[in-house]
Amino acid sequence: MIPYFNGHLFDLPHWLPLVGDQPIYMFGLLVAIGVIVGDSIVVKEGARRGLDPQDVKFLNVRIVFGGFIMAHLVSVFFYFPETLHNLSLKQLVWRLISIWSGLSSFGGFLGAAIAFLYYTRKEKISALSYADSVALGLVVGWIFGRTGCFTAHDHPGRLTNFFLAVRYPGGSRHDLGFYELLFTIVIAVVLFRYARRPRVPGRVIGLFATMYAPVRFSLDFLRATDYARPDERYAGLTPAQWACIACLATGVWLLTRKGEVLPPSAAVPAPEPQSAAP
Repeated sequence: MIPYFNGHLFDLPHWLPLVGDQPIYMFGLLVAIGVIVGDSIVVKEGARRGLDPQDVKFLNVRIVFGGFIMAHLVSVFFYFPETLHNLSLKQLVWRLISIWSGLSSFGGFLGAAIAFLYYTRKEKISALSYADSVALGLVVGWIFGRTGCFTAHDHPGRLTNFFLAVRYPGGSRHDLGFYELLFTIVIAVVLFRYARRPRVPGRVIGLFATMYAPVRFSLDFLRATDYARPDERYAGLTPAQWACIACLATGVWLLTRKGEVLPPSAAVPAPEPQSAAP
């Protein structure tokens, strides 16, 4: 079995304005690294698909911000709705904007998808080519993110003697963040091998969704129910499990829709400087 360890790194000095005595955890550091690494991969893969790197960077910033905002709102409203009870207006606003105090992965996917649909249409950027590039960056960033979840142990499962269980205080448990980390590494290997050959746009992100959703749906049945505050269920399923159903349906559609096979393109060349007027 795997030892339990604390992901706390250090506390910021108390004399720093606004953030003094704020603890710093490995989770936040790993998520930040995942965003940076994932962004660079999306830019590189987008260029291979004929997308302007500046357009890709423009979109990346917006889907990351949209993802984090919605990830927090879904966490608050669907996983911890009781934290909104009896709050003053000031407390309610602070609860809603403090995105570091709770994130939902599928909420992040939803926020990113909304930003993606809006900006690709507004800026007239090839949506599915960009989505395939995002899939490859996301799966690598997800490895860092789920490693962070494992260090924070924020997805505790049921008590078990399984050999990959973590020795939580009070007994060994499934650690769903750790399990998803292992599976995400497998997805990453499959996706990068799959993306080597020319594909119909949307196939890579479709394969990601189709692989990820059933496993995540199954893992949520292992979530701990003996805690003082177990996760909310709706008709017997967690919010993530309901989202998995929609994710799987979208993935299957993307894998089966007809379209032209597009070979990877060379990077978009920089525009030639215009000659000065005589």
